[in-house]
Amino acid sequence: MCLSGLYSSLLNFVIMDKNQAAYRIQPIMHKWLAVPHLNNPYETFAARVLHYTLLLLLITTMTFVFFASSPAQLVFIPGVLAVFVFCYGLLHTGHLRLASLIFLSGLWLVITMASFSINGVRNAGISSYAIVIIFSAVLFANRAVMVFTGLSVLAVVILAAGETWGMLPLRTTPLYLADRLFQQIALFGAAGILLFAASRVIRTSFGRVREHEIILMERNRALETEIAERQRTEASLRVSEARYRLLFENIPIMASVYGQDGEIILMNKAAAKTLGGTPETLQGRNMRDLLAPEDAEYAIRIHEQVMAKGNGTISEGEVKLPTEREMYYLRHVMPLPDLGGNNTSQVLVLTTDLTEKREAEQRKRELATAHERNSFLTEFFGTVSHDLKTPLTIMTTSLYLLERAQTAEQSREKAMHIREQIILMDKYIQDMLTISRLEHLPLYDFQALDLNRLVEGVVDLLHPQMESKQLACQLDEQPNLPPVRGDQEQLHRLLLNLIENAVNYTPDGGQICIRTYVADRRISLEVIDSGIGIEPDAMPHIFERFFRTSNARMSQSKGTGLGLAIVKKIAEMHTASIEVSSQPDTGTTFCIRFPAETS
Repeated sequence: MCLSGLYSSLLNFVIMDKNQAAYRIQPIMHKWLAVPHLNNPYETFAARVLHYTLLLLLITTMTFVFFASSPAQLVFIPGVLAVFVFCYGLLHTGHLRLASLIFLSGLWLVITMASFSINGVRNAGISSYAIVIIFSAVLFANRAVMVFTGLSVLAVVILAAGETWGMLPLRTTPLYLADRLFQQIALFGAAGILLFAASRVIRTSFGRVREHEIILMERNRALETEIAERQRTEASLRVSEARYRLLFENIPIMASVYGQDGEIILMNKAAAKTLGGTPETLQGRNMRDLLAPEDAEYAIRIHEQVMAKGNGTISEGEVKLPTEREMYYLRHVMPLPDLGGNNTSQVLVLTTDLTEKREAEQRKRELATAHERNSFLTEFFGTVSHDLKTPLTIMTTSLYLLERAQTAEQSREKAMHIREQIILMDKYIQDMLTISRLEHLPLYDFQALDLNRLVEGVVDLLHPQMESKQLACQLDEQPNLPPVRGDQEQLHRLLLNLIENAVNYTPDGGQICIRTYVADRRISLEVIDSGIGIEPDAMPHIFERFFRTSNARMSQSKGTGLGLAIVKKIAEMHTASIEVSSQPDTGTTFCIRFPAETS
């Protein structure tokens, strides 16, 4: 403690000195007076002990020089001082083990030489062997302690035997007070330094052990809490697993888990019953063992796609079951996460049997179709009976008047009336047959057609009617119009009905414009007239069968009410869209957009 205080005072003195020389000395003093710090904590402790011990011995030895009273002391003390300085230099240049070895060996030799040459066992410094042994335990391993202990015991035995038998040339010297004083100072100082450093290390180690114990206790408490939480979680998971397994096994929806290449991993009761087995008998088997080859391969291919992409898929289809029953299904295939860490891809498949629902819907559709047909027939016969009754009545009246005609002019007039009604009845019959064929015609002769040429053919056919009503017809056709894919006969009928409708409901002296063009990669046909127009409340019904607007019924033109229904049906056959815009007493525009023919 005194040495430490002396060192601190010396450093403070150097720091407080403000001149330039003091600042140059400070780093050197700090290097040789500071305790070396090594990487190993124990080596740092050993270096601390050796550092303070050497400082104490150096100061004591240098002080003892002034009290030397014999020639032997004048020779012996400088030699010891040189050894201490050399060890101090080795210690501060990083050679702890070499400095320790030289220090202990030199100290042991000095004690031994002094004992064998002066006073023998009665030598006051022989007790310093204890310091050597203690320092060997601090600075080296256990083996060094045994070596120095054995050598010290052997030296004492030899000294005792030599003195007893008079074999050693010992000489007794006077007891010098300075010898005992400085020996006791060195002994007590070294012991104090050793115990001080050791107690400091012990206190530090005990504090660290206590800190580690506290940390360990906190970790144990945290671990106990974590274990308790995991136990609660595991218990909750077991309960949840039992619930979900009960739900999985007993839900009416067919649920199955499949692995690679169609392997059945897990299956609930509903799925197993549908496949004609039980979960125990079907698990571990393959889909190829239960389904038809094409059905099994299709399902396995879907499973592989879901495993590869990681996205679920929903599909509908039919499958033939092992019980020979045809089942229409809704299937949801979804990937399962890899919770086990074994990188095994699996999918969960939920299947709903829609066979009964589909059959019920089919029956419902059939009933709806039958009801629609019944309504159609009822409406058909009612309309036909009404619409045919009128021309028949006119024909009967005209025939009656024809028979009683008194002039040729009257006969021609009545015959013309009869001919008009026959043409109207023929149109009724033709339109009815057309709508019936469109409802039931299974195949069409689709080919690439020139829409401009079809329009020109229909305009030529209706040219006499346009001339009789003095209608101006304008054709605005885009050159090099892409072809339209369609049935030539049906498209001709569509154009005929649409343009004839414009002719019939346009007053005399009116205008009709027919345009063809390409817009938004679709081929468009527009028929624009300056006719009677359509009322807004009638617009949603113009494509219904037998529907005629109030303006149409009041006009002189006679129609069947099936023309626009035929147009819409043919347009739907050709995946075309129809747009209508109209203003009463102003005119109507019909626009049909066809998909272009692709090569």
